[in-house]
Amino acid sequence: MQNSKQKPKVRAVREPADVRPRREAPPLPPLRLHVATTSAHKLAELQAMAADSGVELVGMAALRGADGAPLAEVVEDGETFVDNALLKALALVRATGQSALADDSGLTIEALGGAPGVHSARFAGTPRDDGRNLALVLERMAGLPASQRRAAFECVLVLAGPIAEGPLANRSDDGIAWRAVRGKVEGAIAEAPRGSGGFGYDPIFVADGLEGTFAEVGAAAKAQCSHRGRAFAALLPLLTALRDHASRPRAPLFLRTIGVVALADALATTLGQGLRHAVKGVEHALHVRPQLGAHERAAVSALLHHALRRLAVLQRAVELLRGAGGPLATLPDPRTLRPSDAMALACLTVADVDAEGIPLPHRAPGEASALRGLLQRRPDWVPQLPAPQVALEKALRTATREVAGLPEAAQRAAQIGVHPDFLAGLDASFGSALTERLVQALALPGPPTIRCREAKALATLRRDIEGIGVRTVPVPGLPQALMLLESARITALPQFANGGFELQDAGSQQIAQLVDAEPGMAVADWCAGAGGKTLALAAAMRGRGRLCAFDVHDKRLGEARRRLERAGLHAFVEVRALPPTAAGDEALGSFDRVLVDAPCSSTGALRRTPELRWHLDADWLGRMVSEQLAIALRASRRVRPGGRLIYATCSLMPAENERVIERLQELLGWRLLRCQRLGLADSAALALGPWPPITGDGFFCAVLEREHGEG
Repeated sequence: MQNSKQKPKVRAVREPADVRPRREAPPLPPLRLHVATTSAHKLAELQAMAADSGVELVGMAALRGADGAPLAEVVEDGETFVDNALLKALALVRATGQSALADDSGLTIEALGGAPGVHSARFAGTPRDDGRNLALVLERMAGLPASQRRAAFECVLVLAGPIAEGPLANRSDDGIAWRAVRGKVEGAIAEAPRGSGGFGYDPIFVADGLEGTFAEVGAAAKAQCSHRGRAFAALLPLLTALRDHASRPRAPLFLRTIGVVALADALATTLGQGLRHAVKGVEHALHVRPQLGAHERAAVSALLHHALRRLAVLQRAVELLRGAGGPLATLPDPRTLRPSDAMALACLTVADVDAEGIPLPHRAPGEASALRGLLQRRPDWVPQLPAPQVALEKALRTATREVAGLPEAAQRAAQIGVHPDFLAGLDASFGSALTERLVQALALPGPPTIRCREAKALATLRRDIEGIGVRTVPVPGLPQALMLLESARITALPQFANGGFELQDAGSQQIAQLVDAEPGMAVADWCAGAGGKTLALAAAMRGRGRLCAFDVHDKRLGEARRRLERAGLHAFVEVRALPPTAAGDEALGSFDRVLVDAPCSSTGALRRTPELRWHLDADWLGRMVSEQLAIALRASRRVRPGGRLIYATCSLMPAENERVIERLQELLGWRLLRCQRLGLADSAALALGPWPPITGDGFFCAVLEREHGEG
């Protein structure tokens, strides 16, 4: 799991001059969204949530069709909240030609088999009558004890139209882009209506953590925890990121010959280490060339990621340049490439895209590639090419044609840019449609994400980051997290040197949150590695209790020690290597919480280890399952009666996740409190069309609780 951890660039702390001068990001253009609702209550709630966001929400009341008549309401005959919200949003986009927002929400009650659900508005029949709906629910639940009155409010918001365009967007049959977000709040049904505020089922719903019904607590308190409030909290970062993306002018790929050399250097380093550590390779190649500006550095990094995705085709082109003859029988294995191939790969990569970095089809000679443009500007560089330009282009055309002639599975693997065994595993787990979306997301750089040490300092840190021109968005459900909408060396900020924040993916932060560590507890981070989650657990415990960072390899804990010292936590956290065998574990003591961040295939973190996609054969994908189970069982022996074992990976594969938990339950007999996929590993969220630049890596987490009476 070590590959998923964003290690801080300590060097930047020693170079404060790297902090860019203040250059406030330009304000985002305002956005006007039509809202597909005739409910004044619902529109007012949404408008209040959008206040000060730069997003204007306009109801349907003022809209007219081509005949001048008010727009008719859509018949909500979908089977899910997503279906109904989508029907309304698409109808409004078609009527106006502009972006639209629609919601569908409802109450689901366990004792009523999930009813009223999508029929919430008209549960007692048509026309809608809130009073009759309430009465019917209470009638059907009459006499049920508190344990059988559990319920949840759910909301789905669908954003459709031009603003939803971009990677991973869903599309209607007529090509309209759309994305969706969910919000859910759990609670219970009161025995009688209470309160005069709110609308719908608010007078009978008591959310967990609230003392009154939604109709009693007031609009502000309701918005903080309501289903619609949570859905809108997830929508706002998406809207900010989409508006930011739409406002950025599309610039040509800025690349000089020194950039091509830097790309070749990065590829040579990566290939020289057995096709590993690509990110470190490009960081070094850029570091030793300070004359490269920000745009060219970004181009080199983007081209490296492109090369790694296209490596099977590029490798075949290299073989053709070497004079390899005969038909292509199987997909080439990029792990056989040599560092001496790096310059040819670099030039082929630049010839594989156009001037804007968009991949070319390679159907005919003379395509306007980025390499052609570069050589037109620098004809003196032609002798430096590893082969004539026409030979490079011909090799790409031939390689593209030959790979297209392979069996379908190999073609797909080459097109997507992953090992065929990994593709087969994803298809089996997610289905081919979601696999395509997932791999597309994994091909894009992951968002730089930070965890602020204290929630109260987040606003100041956000201002400082945006003061150097980098826009940020909050992460719903993580009050100490921020995602950056572009890369920046924020580790040069003084807050980093003082331990005020750490780089940590949103999924890692969620896992630390799911540990539910509290002050005074005894907590162990069993596979602590670089200590990212240890730091998050320490923040939750506020310096009270016992926190241990363990790992079987003491060398891995070196970074954890440095980070803890920088954060001023080295005196609170015990850092030590685990005994060679479980026989020595008794001396470690017992714990209320034991987090096992297990070593895994790292398939959920491919955005941060892009070269790994070609290592994921059947052997790699199955090699750690028995080790994962053994580690979790060993750690479980240190869990006190009534305590919890938290098992996590950054893997997408069920064999490393759900299957391990099933086996643990068989062997331990403990109660499963939670089993959850996070970020890109969550197939339900993936189907809603997330925006990759603000979506965390793919993680899995499960929480098992030991019985109190076990001795």
